[in-house]
Amino acid sequence: MKFQRKSLSVCLALSSLLAVSAQAEQSPENNDTIIVTASRINSDINKATAYTSIITAEQIANSPQKTLPEILATEAGIFSRSLYGNNAARATVDMRGFGAAAKQNTLVLLDGRRLNDIDLAAIDFTAIPLKNIERIEIIRGGGSVLYGDGATGGAINIITKQAVAGDSSAEVSVGLGSFNNRSISGVGSTTIGSTAMNFTINKQNADGYRDNNELDQLNLQADFRTELDSGELYFKLASDDQELGLPGVRTVDPGSSINQLESDRSSTSTPNDFANQKGSSITAGYSMFVSDNTELILDGGYRRKNQTAFFDYGGGSSSYLDTDLNTWSITPRLTIEHDVNGQAATTIVGLDYYRSNYDSARAQTASSVGTPIHDLTITQNNIALYAQHERQISNKLNADAGIRLQKVEQKASDTFNSSAPGGSAFDSEAPNLDESDFEQMLSLGARYSVSGQLSVFSHLERSVRFATVDEIFSTFPGAYTYLKPQTANQFNLGADYQRGKISSSANFYIMDLDNEIHYDVATFKNVNLDPTRRQGLELTLKNQLSNDILLGISYAYTQAEFRGGSYNGNTIPVVPKTTANITVLWNVTPDVSFNTNVSYVDERYFDNDQSNSFEKMPSYIVADIKLSNQYDAWTFSGNVYNVFDEEYFDYGVRSTATAGKYNAYPNPERSFSIEISRSF
Repeated sequence: MKFQRKSLSVCLALSSLLAVSAQAEQSPENNDTIIVTASRINSDINKATAYTSIITAEQIANSPQKTLPEILATEAGIFSRSLYGNNAARATVDMRGFGAAAKQNTLVLLDGRRLNDIDLAAIDFTAIPLKNIERIEIIRGGGSVLYGDGATGGAINIITKQAVAGDSSAEVSVGLGSFNNRSISGVGSTTIGSTAMNFTINKQNADGYRDNNELDQLNLQADFRTELDSGELYFKLASDDQELGLPGVRTVDPGSSINQLESDRSSTSTPNDFANQKGSSITAGYSMFVSDNTELILDGGYRRKNQTAFFDYGGGSSSYLDTDLNTWSITPRLTIEHDVNGQAATTIVGLDYYRSNYDSARAQTASSVGTPIHDLTITQNNIALYAQHERQISNKLNADAGIRLQKVEQKASDTFNSSAPGGSAFDSEAPNLDESDFEQMLSLGARYSVSGQLSVFSHLERSVRFATVDEIFSTFPGAYTYLKPQTANQFNLGADYQRGKISSSANFYIMDLDNEIHYDVATFKNVNLDPTRRQGLELTLKNQLSNDILLGISYAYTQAEFRGGSYNGNTIPVVPKTTANITVLWNVTPDVSFNTNVSYVDERYFDNDQSNSFEKMPSYIVADIKLSNQYDAWTFSGNVYNVFDEEYFDYGVRSTATAGKYNAYPNPERSFSIEISRSF
């Protein structure tokens, strides 16, 4: 009944979209250019000095993958993990081999605003409907100066569709699939008076591949833009509501003759565990040209997130978390186009201010959350000033340099109640935390055009990561651990080649890190490691084999290792050395297309195996295919995921107490989906 009620609401909203769209068709067209405010990088990535790539809305629509992390993982140097296998809910994206700490080292932004929060909560990619994405900007090993801390592996900026004056369109889609997957979505744009509007509604339900893996997701997004004489005023609104069952791990223990990956991989040992989330956000701004060559953007935002989670450990032991996180942001910036010695130059200066209030009540059950065992309250102020200068030195050479100065202040207090239900005399109240850190991020790069087909580029970057509150405090904090900021110095050297129907790129990088923040299985807490290193090679090739067939290949070799301490020379767990993708897009006829992607992920060490003494997680190959047919305003598509019916898992944890034992999160076997869309 819940799905039917919510689906009815979505259907009514979709009907409203269609009505508005039909009304807007009678409005006069306005083809004025709309100012784009969501990106801070040069729109011409052929001038980028960092290894940068773009995923377009068309590529997303053609992709045989069904989730955003899977689409990102087709790019060289990016690897995704999905613990629950249900539409990428709480999935993780890893750039350049950070394993279990991938989320904290890959900066993800939505329209230029940070999605990485001050805790360890996974980014909810399911809250970003694919049909509302205009493009995705991927900066490997870069983005720290422009976007801030946490971009050690790189930055991913997801840019949603914005309202365009005069545009009048709508699309409604309905989908069905394996594991009782049901979805309905709509996207619409219209113009009323001087205001352009874009709306997106997405509702998704699925039972999931495993028991206790149900997903109930509702997303709403809207974009409003009004052109004024001096510029543009814009608002973005978003809301998401997710309910997710947590099926937990499957255990393999040869000593006890247990192998749940073979005997019952889709079952669960945690039928009562769940994680629910509700969020909303608003962004408002004003963009104007103060002169012919100077653009000023004044914008700010507010994002609210409530998370509740329950974990039943058995034997009467359990935990319930109710966490509120409120984040305010102000991010003004100035972009100046000017000349230096007759050559074009661009200078960007800006300020980023984020203030986060975190309140987490940690109790035994939902009924006792009113008298929590711990109530952790944290306030974080994050302020940064940055500047980047790009300059065309000659017709063949351009360069850029940037600096970011960032200060993070963090205050925390813990209220402990030993008499609360589930309270323990062995637990205690954590002392107050009052810490601040100041760091600088730097970048320097150059690109040289050797010929009309070949260019080479080089990029240096100093990036920083500050510890999250969950790394400083444990689940039931009796104490806290102060962690130094993690710093990384990175060097990139690459080349792009394009001739006729062939385009390719190659990039080599080496990254040395100090004070890397990592969980130590020996002490059961997060620590600053001895020095570590990442280095690797990333290759891409696209070849238009014919007018109707496009071949794409991506390959990455990643070496992540400790370079000091007791694990010196060992490989960092959960990082595959080799990943590769082959994509074929075939336009069978003008109305029929066939798309396929084959992904390979190499073997890697289990989490908790810093000693590299345990067996490895096996490699796997997964293939997805999509067949689409366009008929008038209708689009019909069918997908087959994991065509070879591979029984695999992309994350596992080694037991440090029982020899030979490990836990893993199995991914779905072969599955299917169909979707019908109608454009108006």
